[in-house]
Amino acid sequence: MTCEEVKLLISARMDGEINAVQCVAIDSHLTGCTSCNEETEAQENLRAVIRDEMPYYRAPAHMQERLTSALRVAESFDGRARRTDWRVLGAVAAALVLAVLGAAPFLVNEHNQRQIVADELLSAHVRALFSHTMDVVSSDQHTVKPWFNGKVTFSPPVVDLSSEGFPLEGGRLDSVGARLIATLVYSRRLHRIDVFVWPANHQMPPPHFERDGYNEISWTKNDFAFAAVSDLNTAELNTFAGLLKKQ
Repeated sequence: MTCEEVKLLISARMDGEINAVQCVAIDSHLTGCTSCNEETEAQENLRAVIRDEMPYYRAPAHMQERLTSALRVAESFDGRARRTDWRVLGAVAAALVLAVLGAAPFLVNEHNQRQIVADELLSAHVRALFSHTMDVVSSDQHTVKPWFNGKVTFSPPVVDLSSEGFPLEGGRLDSVGARLIATLVYSRRLHRIDVFVWPANHQMPPPHFERDGYNEISWTKNDFAFAAVSDLNTAELNTFAGLLKKQ
């Protein structure tokens, strides 16, 4: 299978909507394709975030009553005549449409919230470039990591990737979404890379985000959320994110 075919079927595979032969073909492709593996991981992370953080709203009583009533009428007609009654089916369909429309605002709201987080992270990165790049300046991870003690309510993982061409420069505090988060600062030649870190039980941005020449890649690992933001090109930023994911 090609990458295009696999990426179109990833979601269906997660939902159990494809046959065994297609599953085997996709698994075979994933064993040797980094791009499709990253797309699969991104969709799995998105699903996990939606499942864990999306608020649950009980249907209003009047909507439940309409659905129940419509279904009872359908059963009654089916039991007596065993024939299709388009009026009944129409009533059931209308009730289901109302239920979907009732949920739509919450789905849109979830998307908007993720976009807001992405915008705030990008703003924090750009703001730091022009004013306040770092609070602690050091390439030593054993200096940067303890600096955050007592400043945030978690201990961010810190690694130096100098040997890979992405040296650690230091760190700082940022405020995003009305909470303090840790920011690790790396470099790649003349490019600055900010890695925002916070507990994974908070709102996540989209897995990939691009605006005004800046790229943003987000993922979760070991109960932490990460977002790497830079004007570095997508390929190199993906390489950098991949190195962090392996640590």
